[in-house]
Amino acid sequence: MNVLLASSREEDRRDLEAILEGTRWKLTAAGSRAEAEQALGDLDVPIVLCDRDLQGSCWQENVRALATARRGACVILLSNVSDPYLWDEMVQRGGFDVLTRPFEKQAVLSMLLFAYTHCRTAWPIAPSGHVGTR
Repeated sequence: MNVLLASSREEDRRDLEAILEGTRWKLTAAGSRAEAEQALGDLDVPIVLCDRDLQGSCWQENVRALATARRGACVILLSNVSDPYLWDEMVQRGGFDVLTRPFEKQAVLSMLLFAYTHCRTAWPIAPSGHVGTR
């Protein structure tokens, strides 16, 4: 299963490739939002990992753009910090969750599985038509 990494950080790619080695997940890296949007058009990618510091736009715009580039894809923000306010804002922007650095193998794999299950079942769907994550 494909996972798209939208990050210009070489260490993100290296760390995530090491975590995903030997699993069913295949990482595709994009160094910019434009590259990520192109990849979303070319590949069946249910999960996008987006660096909070991805160049080009603020993270809120990047998340919104990537979440709308492929209907049903789950966008996970990669950040050095996590707090309830960040998570709330992520959800308001159409994102799925926040994954903090340094990456822990079990946390990454659990979140990918949860996101994959969520995007494939589109559950639960709120009356407004928006998909809830928590």
